[in-house]
Amino acid sequence: MRLLSTLVIATICSFGALQGQQISEEQAQKLFNSEASLEEFTKAAEEAAKAGVPAQLLAEAKLVWGLRNANTDYLTKILPELEAVAKNFKVEEAAALGTLDDFNGLISYIRALDAGKRGDETALKKHITEAFWLSPEQGELFGSTITNFRKDQKMAKISVDMKLPITTSKGEATTLADQLGTNKAILLDFWATWCGPCMNLMPELRKKAELLKKHGIVVAGMNNESDESKADEVRAKKDMKMPWLVEPKGSPFSEQLGIDSIPRMILLSPEGKVLFNGHPNEPGLWAALKKLNATIEAPKEESEAKN
Repeated sequence: MRLLSTLVIATICSFGALQGQQISEEQAQKLFNSEASLEEFTKAAEEAAKAGVPAQLLAEAKLVWGLRNANTDYLTKILPELEAVAKNFKVEEAAALGTLDDFNGLISYIRALDAGKRGDETALKKHITEAFWLSPEQGELFGSTITNFRKDQKMAKISVDMKLPITTSKGEATTLADQLGTNKAILLDFWATWCGPCMNLMPELRKKAELLKKHGIVVAGMNNESDESKADEVRAKKDMKMPWLVEPKGSPFSEQLGIDSIPRMILLSPEGKVLFNGHPNEPGLWAALKKLNATIEAPKEESEAKN
């Protein structure tokens, strides 16, 4: 699920909002470092707590880290801490969430995310309704939770045919199973030559392929145009060393996976189960990849891009 709250991230990370609080600029930089791993952030939070940084500010920092990293497990884990802070919420100590309703709205949002992860639709409806009521300004974020829950339910029932005949950009016959081999998963990037954002993301795609190869995950381009030569021209021009595939006529994968816009990335298991379906820069992609291997970390450039 998409967890990134543009409103919260954009405002809370302004160090100007922290002026006058019991926190140094160095502590603030560590707490709100967009590139921090969980281990690094946990250490920074512990140091800040020992230095006397207000509990409310620490809770907001933890909330931001969890949202940035699409880490529902972490957000659920800190719920008791957030609830305790809510009971004694002080506007003058707020970094960005200026009202108690905003703070409680995100608490309800986290409860909704947890319910969605558990497949509890009744609880999700209850908590997301509470979130909307408390903080309607973040309606776009809350609404995406409902959309993504429905998409996740649909994707959970899908099994992609890994042996469906396809071709490479050179016209060679292959299948997704052939490209996957004995690896853990395959990450498909659906793109087209006419798609500006797709072309702009080619350097990041190359970096993903290099990084994930070490973790047993194959990254492949999937062009959805009928002219194979167009895809091959891009492969040569951009020096793409990864598998460079072309979707069959009729776009069977796009149809089955509900791909109505590109760029789009699909992470598939060897059995054809959908592990991720979304935009290449969504933090949820890296959350899904970390489930395959906890040591996987997003490149710094993408950590910055998602914020």
